Amino acid sequence: MKNFARLLTTSSAVALGVLAAGAAAQDSSTANLIFAVDESGSMAGEHNFLSGFASDVDTALSGSGFSTVNFGLTGYGGGGSGNLGRTIDVDGALFGDAASFATATGNLVTSGSDEDGWAAIDFVLNTYTIPSGESTTIILVTDEPRIPEVPALSYGDVEADLDAAGVNLISVVDARFEDATGIEAIATDGATAYVQDGTGFTTAPFGSVTGADGSTEADYIDLAFSTPNGCAATLNELRDGGDAATAFSAVLLECLTIAASGGGGTQTVPLNQYRDTTKTVMDNHRAQVRRMAYGIGVDFASEGAQVSMSTRDQSTAFDMGGLRGYFAVTGYQGEIDAFENNAGLDYDGRGFILGIDRTGDHAAGHLRYGMSLGFDSIGADLEASQGSLDTESTTLQVYAAYRQAEGPYALGHMQFALHDFTNTRIDGGTSHVGTPDGRSFGTEVETGYGMTPIALGDDGPGAAMLQMTPFAAIGYERHAVDGYTESNNGVTVADFDEDAVYARAGLRSEFDVTHAGTRFYGALEISATDRLDGETRAVPLNGGLDSAVITSGDDRRVDVRFETGAEINENSRVFLNLDGGYSDHAEQYAATAGFEMRF
Repeated sequence: MKNFARLLTTSSAVALGVLAAGAAAQDSSTANLIFAVDESGSMAGEHNFLSGFASDVDTALSGSGFSTVNFGLTGYGGGGSGNLGRTIDVDGALFGDAASFATATGNLVTSGSDEDGWAAIDFVLNTYTIPSGESTTIILVTDEPRIPEVPALSYGDVEADLDAAGVNLISVVDARFEDATGIEAIATDGATAYVQDGTGFTTAPFGSVTGADGSTEADYIDLAFSTPNGCAATLNELRDGGDAATAFSAVLLECLTIAASGGGGTQTVPLNQYRDTTKTVMDNHRAQVRRMAYGIGVDFASEGAQVSMSTRDQSTAFDMGGLRGYFAVTGYQGEIDAFENNAGLDYDGRGFILGIDRTGDHAAGHLRYGMSLGFDSIGADLEASQGSLDTESTTLQVYAAYRQAEGPYALGHMQFALHDFTNTRIDGGTSHVGTPDGRSFGTEVETGYGMTPIALGDDGPGAAMLQMTPFAAIGYERHAVDGYTESNNGVTVADFDEDAVYARAGLRSEFDVTHAGTRFYGALEISATDRLDGETRAVPLNGGLDSAVITSGDDRRVDVRFETGAEINENSRVFLNLDGGYSDHAEQYAATAGFEMRF
């Protein structure tokens, strides 16, 4: 009942200190960063950027566990004897601290035109001493494709030399990147795209390289991807200035931190089970309470003429007028297949719903408004023995329905839910347990039209009636999970959330008959739901050094619902509802039985 007590009472940009705190302890306490910088005439802005950027790098890496951060600077393409590479002293030596590096960038020139980045990398590897076991990263900064001043150098040669030296490469180049949905990105490691979010960034699965200048992709971007923790970034964002430049700085700092720390990339840490189970709870509660809000059945006027449900007097409007209470128990189960980045899972759950509402005349029709409270417990087992998730949920829903005399109706609701999770992830025989909290919110507006009832046989009072009701709805939902750290030296997962807008359309057929003084009713409803803005996202792990990817759920789903019930007397009735939901990768079923009574 912890949720009940609480109920009554973007991913964000990651701060540098959080990034640093999440890094694992380093095998070495020294990080060597060697900048190989194009000295052609168009690079003055990048030279100025590097002078101010060094102190941010030093702060992040020092907090990440490095006791020493060494900066080296090589210029190339400036013409003359140093065209293939020339060292620029940092406080009189090849390496120095951040402040000395900032000063040394003032010695870069902008007089060149023929730039061979492979030659510059080769120069660095053969000039600087790179101690075994120390973290070393080369940062290539250029706005031109490679001009092969040393034709004998091949891609394979440079790749092999970087690998032999244990050096990572970050290429800052003239190119454009997109994530998997086509949104422009600042940088990528080949798996994760870093997308601007104001002055910070979010992560998403990588899509493609677009607009790379000449051979830049093949020569510099792919070469960076070939190193264990390499990264490629576009300097066009830096040149755009403003928020884009600030976000570029944050992303480049992230790439440097990952490269130096030996982390990065994506991990197989299933997270879609949180959304899939909380969505199941919300969907089931909404479906059951929607039926209570809408009502069921058709009736005759006292003179025996056929009329729609909306024209009955208050005692029968929406089935039951005045103050009403209801109680329902529900059970559900389902299977979601593994696809893309999502783990497959089998689940089953149970719960109950308590509700109260009031129905009365309003303007030219009838108005019903009420609230419901639900408690659910759901257990999910992930396929391939990846683990399990147990969820305890408390859901509050408020709703209102309005029907005019001619047959149209409108129905709206808002849902709020709190969740307690116990997630167990199995990795190599070790169980890692996380116990985060979560929240869900949903809102929906539905409208439809109850068509003129059709008499099945005799059209006298109590005869069998059939009514067809087409309807459509649009809704929004959001599911959020708090960040947590797993037990047994597992991963640290950042806060994450997912939201979606959806539309639904369907047809409802209702059957109503009175036999031996007892009213029986039933309904069959078929609807199709289309998710309008599904997205795939990466969730930061270990302070942003790694990530786990969640693919959005199926965009389209078909639901089939059958309802039946009987009146016990004029003030009470019992009901049974059966549900089935079907999409490309999921099947789910639910059964609900309940009782309602007018006070």
